[in-house]
Amino acid sequence: MNDLPSLRALHYFKQAAQFESFSTAAESLNVTHSAVSHQMKNLEGWLGTVLFNRTAGRVFLTADGIKLKTCCDRVFDEIAKTCHEIRNGSEQHLIIACSPSFLAQWLLPRISRFSQLYPQITLSFQTQTPPGQLENQRADVLIKSGPHIENPDTDAMHIASDFIGPVCAPGLCHGLMPPPDFGALPLLHADTKINAWQEWAKATGARGDVSTGKHFDNLILAIQAAKNGLGICIAPKMLVEKELEEGSLIAPAGFCEVDRATTVLVSSQRRDEPEIRAFREWIREEARQ
Repeated sequence: MNDLPSLRALHYFKQAAQFESFSTAAESLNVTHSAVSHQMKNLEGWLGTVLFNRTAGRVFLTADGIKLKTCCDRVFDEIAKTCHEIRNGSEQHLIIACSPSFLAQWLLPRISRFSQLYPQITLSFQTQTPPGQLENQRADVLIKSGPHIENPDTDAMHIASDFIGPVCAPGLCHGLMPPPDFGALPLLHADTKINAWQEWAKATGARGDVSTGKHFDNLILAIQAAKNGLGICIAPKMLVEKELEEGSLIAPAGFCEVDRATTVLVSSQRRDEPEIRAFREWIREEARQ
């Protein structure tokens, strides 16, 4: 195959071209920066052209680099799709990545309804959501809360605007005159949402120092602590709807909309695969309810 360069070099190039960073490409490939740089030099030597302009420690695609990136994206996506189909055969399998709080508080209480509708689809769940999961097919569906970011390689479906507010056990805020001074109350913080209190206070103009209080590793623990009367935590409304309905939590100051949304992300190349399409349609209807 002398008419083709090294497939490893092309693979490394695809990652480096995607990020326009040898360091980020090396991290995604689990190799060293020098390994990526070496492969790029070999590839440029084989092609007889420069693929990256190197300036002040950064790299930028040349016109030839952009041309090769377009080809590699198309070809590698087709290879990945074909291998996925062969590996799975008639079995349908979905790997869903989302935060632990979304999985525990929203998705798991509802997911049995999806399995009843689509018993042929086997589901797996991940609670790690690093960049590149969809591109590397480590996950088929990624559910995230955050600002909208355009990405031509990703198809994003909005399922809910985010509303956040303080929640606590009934009686904890009993007798407080509105608007309460939240700085005088036992506050709970989730380290995965470390600025949630400040974000809510800024949006609502709430009084008091909201930086003090107990800290928990994640939002699930903070919500459980709030249910057990240990204090007040900031939580997204969609993650505590069940607790609010059953009365184990109350929202003494209501909820306010913040500048982000919960979004379902899939690879643009794979959005029409039957199991992915089925899951997206199902979760959109669940969110509407």
